[in-house]
Amino acid sequence: MELTEVRIWMQISVPASSKKASKQKTHDSGSGFTFLEILVVLTLALLLLGTALPQFLAFFSKPIETEFKHLNSVLKTLRNDAVLKSTSYCLVFDLNSQQMMTSEEDESGKCAEEFLEKPKVLKPREFPEDLNLREAQLSGTRYFASGGFTDLMEVHINSSGFVTPFMLEFSLPDASNYWTIETKGIMGNLLLREQ
Repeated sequence: MELTEVRIWMQISVPASSKKASKQKTHDSGSGFTFLEILVVLTLALLLLGTALPQFLAFFSKPIETEFKHLNSVLKTLRNDAVLKSTSYCLVFDLNSQQMMTSEEDESGKCAEEFLEKPKVLKPREFPEDLNLREAQLSGTRYFASGGFTDLMEVHINSSGFVTPFMLEFSLPDASNYWTIETKGIMGNLLLREQ
């Protein structure tokens, strides 16, 4: 018996590492975004959204909700200033001209004739035409109604930040809906109720 030698050649495919392939990898790795670039874009997008969203939502909110938020911010500003500056303030509601004004209290405890202009939230504000301030009441007193005993109601905020309890009643011009805004507690926390 004769042994013959048979050679079997197998071809094995091994990926070649060439300069072209390594250049391709380094070139492709630069086409993505870095973490810092993504953070900058997200921050800018959130800033734009934060400034545009409240104005967009205000477009769809009811006038009573807008007035409630404004009155809440006015009371908060007056309470903070009263405590920080040891000054007493007045919040005046005029049913005749349908507006709200703020002023400082003089030494005798009466509201000053000059209304505050700064900060912007304290400027005299007229209620929107599609919302009427119908009645206003201080706690423990009778209602003041437009054309009644007096058309002005003064709410006092003393230097300790305490707010005279009050209640306001708003309605639509056609009197189809009524809302009540009233204070709860001596700190002037507001509640909004639909009647």
